[in-house]
Amino acid sequence: MTTRHPPTDRRDDRTAVSAEPFVSVRNLTTYYHDSSMLSSQPPVKAVDGVSFDVREGETVGLVGESGCGKTTLGRTILGLESPTDGTVLSRGEDVTDLDAAERGEWVRKTGMVFQDPEESLNERMTVGEIVREPLDAHEWQTPDEREQRVRELLERVGLNEEHFYRYPHQFSGGQRQRVGIARALALEPEFLVLDEPVSALDVSVQARIINLLEDLQTELGLSYLFIAHDLSVVRHIADRVAVMYLGNVVEMGPTERVFADPRHPYTVSLLSAIPGSASPWTGDRITLRGTPPNPRHPPSGCPFTTRCPAKIRPDEYDLDEDAWRALDALRSVFRTRSRDPPTLLDRAKRVLGRETVDDTVRAAVDDHVGDADLPDEVRAIVDEAVELARGGEYRAAADRLAASLGSRCDAEHPEFHRSDRRRSACHRAEPGYDDVRTTLERRHASAADGRPNDRRGADG
Repeated sequence: MTTRHPPTDRRDDRTAVSAEPFVSVRNLTTYYHDSSMLSSQPPVKAVDGVSFDVREGETVGLVGESGCGKTTLGRTILGLESPTDGTVLSRGEDVTDLDAAERGEWVRKTGMVFQDPEESLNERMTVGEIVREPLDAHEWQTPDEREQRVRELLERVGLNEEHFYRYPHQFSGGQRQRVGIARALALEPEFLVLDEPVSALDVSVQARIINLLEDLQTELGLSYLFIAHDLSVVRHIADRVAVMYLGNVVEMGPTERVFADPRHPYTVSLLSAIPGSASPWTGDRITLRGTPPNPRHPPSGCPFTTRCPAKIRPDEYDLDEDAWRALDALRSVFRTRSRDPPTLLDRAKRVLGRETVDDTVRAAVDDHVGDADLPDEVRAIVDEAVELARGGEYRAAADRLAASLGSRCDAEHPEFHRSDRRRSACHRAEPGYDDVRTTLERRHASAADGRPNDRRGADG
């Protein structure tokens, strides 16, 4: 067995691994198009222009909500999904553009450990057959050497020789995950994608699997992309962390620095939900409003703008944050309705000159801004937008609100701002704005006191 040694300069505080990248992802996109010939729907933008490196011997943690594209990104890197655009480089070679023979070599260098060990193992095969399967597929050496290799792998992941002939249902969840790890190691890979490898396990078992993965990395010099939604696990194992939202990496840096000083409001919200996460946020949990946007129709500006608690507000109006959020929610309703085709009833009402605003939109207007304390000039803008919606002009209604009450966050996709070996994509990193933490603390205090935001200096 070939043993690779990890970099010798890995520090205990996990702030850096000084090594060349094993994988370099550049502007990677993975879109899913509707297969129906009659469909005019835009594609699902699962991964939307992601760039980062995984260095040799390093663990990069990839975190974010379910559905943000983490698993698709990992599968695309390994070639299990086809990228729409961008490149995945490994030691200078573009692995997204390989012929069959070259792709086989790339597959041997990589592996994947799946989230649910019960689902990922074939119940009709013995453990020995499961672990030997990739060796057989690549015709690795002789059958006797393959069997010996399987027995060595089972021992390496903490299983016994008698487990060779047992079936997956005879094992606990932690033992099944050890089988999955052994299978991923069969071809002596250099890089593993670990897709939520402990989320389906009990807490006590999680610790043992994490320790196993760290020991294997030290022994074999493996590089990991560790996908998770549990930030406490990521903090323990990852050298660097990438925070993903709606197909985009919005913040990335050394793990301890990201945890101690998050630069993106989405990162702060994730950390606020974890007791003992070492986040500097001391207020109540930041609960994001609504749900992530439809990846078929992501925002044209910042991907986080529809839910951001630190969103930049226009200077012309002095409203409290609840009022701003109500206006955002109303505009979101109009924008969503503009994408839905009109019903036959809508068309009939329009022909007869009657109102076409449906009950859902009518209720949204009442719920969001019906009783809101809005200045006369703001109320006039809302009334104009509602009048457009009553005529079925939902897009025009949304645009009317955006033109006068919108934010640059709605219109401009933020660039990455780099400092202190970190990068974050938030307009508040630019000169002239209060930073994310200051803004959130001020708005949190304002909401607690029941008074409008003190916005002086916040929006340049």
